[in-house]
Amino acid sequence: MWLIETDVFQLPQLHKHLNVVRHLQPDTMKYEEFITRFNKQVFSIEYNKQLDLAIEVCKKLYFDYVEFSEKYKWGDKDVLLDAIKILEQSKTQAIEKSLIQQALEKIDRVTPDMDEFGGEELASYALNACVAVYNSLLFLLDKLPKHIYEVGICLTDTIDFKIQEEHDLTEQEIDKNPLMIEARQYLVEKSK
Repeated sequence: MWLIETDVFQLPQLHKHLNVVRHLQPDTMKYEEFITRFNKQVFSIEYNKQLDLAIEVCKKLYFDYVEFSEKYKWGDKDVLLDAIKILEQSKTQAIEKSLIQQALEKIDRVTPDMDEFGGEELASYALNACVAVYNSLLFLLDKLPKHIYEVGICLTDTIDFKIQEEHDLTEQEIDKNPLMIEARQYLVEKSK
């Protein structure tokens, strides 16, 4: 089973369990700088660190899928959970490609179609959770770092959606939002 901090279950807000040392200048991490830096770092770290990052992000986004699934009585949170277990198992044993392919097909079936759910925020969060897990599984198949980059972007996209739920913000306001600063710092730190 996972080693997840207790407060994740008590307080599902992302910022409550993204604990990163703040050594970056918060207002200097603009979107373009983050994208460039994160992309470069993801492509330069070793495979195990890439996989660890993907697993951590998938676990963080999993709770958004659970909330969506429970509210709409749609999807299957266990499919995501099983896929994350495959990711974890891959750290200690070889996983058959057919098992990964089956997991990809199952993820595809439980991924919300935004046309069906309109502009519902929870559906967007659930979509990002599925895309993160899907890309992580693809990474197991081809070991291409671009998938890990996409996993990280799912996290920042989710944060972007969450902070803009009530107000449309400019790119500069998003860059300065504490949740976005924390998410970007987390990804930058984890991809070193």
